[in-house]
Amino acid sequence: MGDLSDIFKPFVADTVTYDDNLFRRSSNVNAVMPSGFVKDDVMNQATVGSAINYTLGRQKFNLNMSVSDNRFVNNQSMDNVSTNDRAVWQWQLGRQLSGMLAMLLPAPWGGFTNTTFFGLDMITGNNPFANLNYTWHPRWKVRTGLSWQDFRHSASQRKILNQEYATALASVDYTTPSGNSTGLQYTFINGKYPNRELIADVPVDNKYRQHNISTLLTWNMTEKTRFNGNVGYTIRNYPDFSQRDFGGETFNLTLSWTPTPKTLLALSGWHQLASWPDVTTNYQTTKGFSLSPMWRPSPKLALTAKFSRQTLGYAVAIGIPRHDTILNGQVSLVYTPVTNAGITLGYQAGTRDTNRLLLDYAFNSGFSSVMLKF
Repeated sequence: MGDLSDIFKPFVADTVTYDDNLFRRSSNVNAVMPSGFVKDDVMNQATVGSAINYTLGRQKFNLNMSVSDNRFVNNQSMDNVSTNDRAVWQWQLGRQLSGMLAMLLPAPWGGFTNTTFFGLDMITGNNPFANLNYTWHPRWKVRTGLSWQDFRHSASQRKILNQEYATALASVDYTTPSGNSTGLQYTFINGKYPNRELIADVPVDNKYRQHNISTLLTWNMTEKTRFNGNVGYTIRNYPDFSQRDFGGETFNLTLSWTPTPKTLLALSGWHQLASWPDVTTNYQTTKGFSLSPMWRPSPKLALTAKFSRQTLGYAVAIGIPRHDTILNGQVSLVYTPVTNAGITLGYQAGTRDTNRLLLDYAFNSGFSSVMLKF
């Protein structure tokens, strides 16, 4: 039987968004909208869901479920219902063994930022994963993990992007008496695309294997400054198409500064491989930085922002490599009048410059949302 922390928390939310370039179309005069579609739109997303948290001794069980009704004013053929479900068991055995078993079931609708597809495409994901932590010494910990990810597209034109991959990782971490930590991590990914890609009328198998070894660091530099991240080397091999092989340094670093109890500033930089499930059967190398300030003038009010710049390089089969430069900015005002209610107002803008014709874009978007928890 659970203790007093066992809770059932249903919620409802509604978000209204205006976007002046929903399909991320180029401003070039030749970028004509297909018949039946409108460039700008207002979308309403009504969501209901619940969170169930149950504690039994040292075991914690979490179940989160939500369903959203997404409606468009101008592009009504895009109306859809999306879901996002998650089940987690956080287990502990004695003082040394702990871990997690989980199942994630996202089913969102595919966006248009990185595709020229017009139409509704629902992406169904299946992501079971498990990890094990062994604290064999108060300052030493060994971690292992396994996961499986499977993404399926509903639109027949985009089933070529269906992908699945398995990930395994192992790491060892050391924590100092002052609370800093360092470690070494190895990650292996075995990925494949069930539907072969046609290149010059030749079917190509895009299966790949990826290896990464990284050093991990968390450093509390002062009471107000924290540095954490990883630096390593990544190798990705395509057994049937070696022209796409990659080998190089990768990193993800963040410096956080809390000058006062009401303010926070985070600066991040990265150079990584990305393989988004709704973009391409290849990978992208992404290099960039972001700046994320936050100011909380009162316990009920918070102002957040994020500004980022990144460059993307695409692994192409033939021809001139594609390169993008993406700028994004967002500001949000969050008001929490009571513990179980929140109101958010926000504005977002972005641009993409690219060496590919008709793939540049610029957009402006405003949104407001209300959430009630019961």
